[in-house]
Formats: sequence, C-alpha cells, structure tokens
Amino acid sequence: MVYVTSITDEEVLSKIDTQYVMSKFSGVDMNAVIVFICTNDNWRKEDAWKHKGKQYYAIRLPYQQVKETDDVRPLMLELAAKRLGIPVPGEAGATGG
Repeated sequence: MVYVTSITDEEVLSKIDTQYVMSKFSGVDMNAVIVFICTNDNWRKEDAWKHKGKQYYAIRLPYQQVKETDDVRPLMLELAAKRLGIPVPGEAGATGG
C-alpha cells in the first residue's frame, strides 16, 4: 500500500489532494509513504528513509507553482510515480521517467 500525506502551508492546503493521489496508487503493491511538502519555509531537499518497515519519500512541491495552478493533482501524481520508479497510474502508455 502507498500512503500519502503532506506538510502544507494553510494558503495552499486546499490544492494538495493526498486522498486523490493515494486512491490512484491503491493497486500498487509497495509498502511506501509519500510525504508532499509545500511550504514557504526552507525544508530539507527531497529525502528518502525507512522506518518500521516502510519506505518514506519526501517530495517538495514548488510553492509558487502550486499557488498559481488550479489543479496540481497531475503534478503530484507525476512526481510521486517518478519517485517510486513506476508509471503514472491511469495513463495509457505512461513511462516511469
């Protein structure tokens, strides 16, 4: 199972749809957690770590782009799939990179 969560500034919180992304990865047989970070603060660059048998992946979303984009779900799906090394779910002929 791929679990998706976020660390997000309130100003862009409504645009970060973790449930949508998690539903798209529901058929993926991985024990992974995606943590989307979208803040104006300086967070560490994208990291990966393991904890209690799960692989965690932090993905930093471009704050200004998220703020100015109506629907960031395609970007979130693309970045998550790339980070997991798999095709974007639901796209015919999608490639992993």
